[in-house]
Amino acid sequence: MARTAKKKEVAAAAVEKPVKKTVKKAVVKKEKTAVKKAPATVKKAKISANPNTYLVIDYPVENDILQASGHYVIRIGASPDGYVEVSFNGGEWVPARFSDGYWWFDWVYFSAGDYTLSARMIGQDGKAVAETSPRQYTVC
Repeated sequence: MARTAKKKEVAAAAVEKPVKKTVKKAVVKKEKTAVKKAPATVKKAKISANPNTYLVIDYPVENDILQASGHYVIRIGASPDGYVEVSFNGGEWVPARFSDGYWWFDWVYFSAGDYTLSARMIGQDGKAVAETSPRQYTVC
């Protein structure tokens, strides 16, 4: 009988002292973050359905001074949304080659002077997907 009485006391104590559950609401702070603008060398023009499309001239860098050695290799980073072409001083677009994860253009037979380089990506449909801002550099 002692066991039954003890169980009733425990049960009664549990009923008499209700458990209060307190739930703290998480406070969410909304922080204003600065909107990062793309560098001047990156310009997304006519972006395809892929929002991750990118095109960047890696070398030469802006305002670079190159030696007139007769050969320079231009490196371009791009997403795999098409193929890449380059243009010097707003002239004809010529295709670059893909190798080792980058697009390359072997620039030969150039002379000293100031140059402007642009790159563009052509999509599967033959239309420009992205184009860089002109990159200025000098050959001496």
